[in-house]
Amino acid sequence: MPVSDLFLLIRFGIKGTTPIALAAVGEVLNERGGLFNIGLEGIMLLGAFLSVFMAELTGSWLIGTLSGIILGAFISLIFSIIATYGKGNQLITGIGINIFAGGFAAFYIWKIWQPGHHMLSSEKLMIPGISTPIGSISWIFFIAIGMGILIYFVLHKTRFGMRVRAAGNNPFVADVSGVDVYKIRVKACVIGGALAGLAGAYISLGWLGMVTDGMPAGRGFIALATVVFSGLNPLTALAGAGIFGFFDGLSDWLLSVSWAKPLMMHGGNYFIHALPYLIVLIVLAVFIGKRRFPKAIGKPYLREK
Repeated sequence: MPVSDLFLLIRFGIKGTTPIALAAVGEVLNERGGLFNIGLEGIMLLGAFLSVFMAELTGSWLIGTLSGIILGAFISLIFSIIATYGKGNQLITGIGINIFAGGFAAFYIWKIWQPGHHMLSSEKLMIPGISTPIGSISWIFFIAIGMGILIYFVLHKTRFGMRVRAAGNNPFVADVSGVDVYKIRVKACVIGGALAGLAGAYISLGWLGMVTDGMPAGRGFIALATVVFSGLNPLTALAGAGIFGFFDGLSDWLLSVSWAKPLMMHGGNYFIHALPYLIVLIVLAVFIGKRRFPKAIGKPYLREK
């Protein structure tokens, strides 16, 4: 295999890894605190939509990216308030986010841009990359790696991280010890949502250069599978994102190299595109019963009066 094709495979793998890593390490922090947000897919979709809209409106990829981050944090703020102060069902609330996001994005993408999708009007609206020996790599990838390391450090070396873990493992004891369980959970959830929003912004502004309904293409759910694989360890989540991202990028790579085109004939392309999701199913089947999660995850905390 030519070296150029190998470098191309690495770049595609990095592109596939980045959004999964961002969403996964953010959800690790969220679940450590006791909340479970299945709405990552919806947050990523809305982040992708708003980032393109704001980038086109202002002519700035930075404002577009920040808009996606802020929207992700805002949606997660609403989710966390419903889940903590409102004692709402976290699974149903997360599903509601996904349903709302799908309908909202589909309607407004069509209403604003008519065809139901939109390519960026200028390459200047794309998130710039960093030149490396293997080609240009988005700096968002390095942020994803850095956030995984930072969240690991925060969880294990800081007072805030200790309180997050306490809120997830035994919220009653944490409350008695003076920890405001509700506020800790809200903060962790908002941080996780901001990273999911950044993941969506990256997909549209840093990878594909476009927005369309259904854009995350299941990557939010792949991020949730990565969290299961990781056992709520941010560093393991990065490794898992790398595995899933590789198979995600593999399908695009095989479509790009001439010698692999025979493999894509007679339905082979469908199998290749389905491969990342097949890997997810295998990982869930193997790991979901072998990982330990916080005892209070997904359960509303009823504060003693």
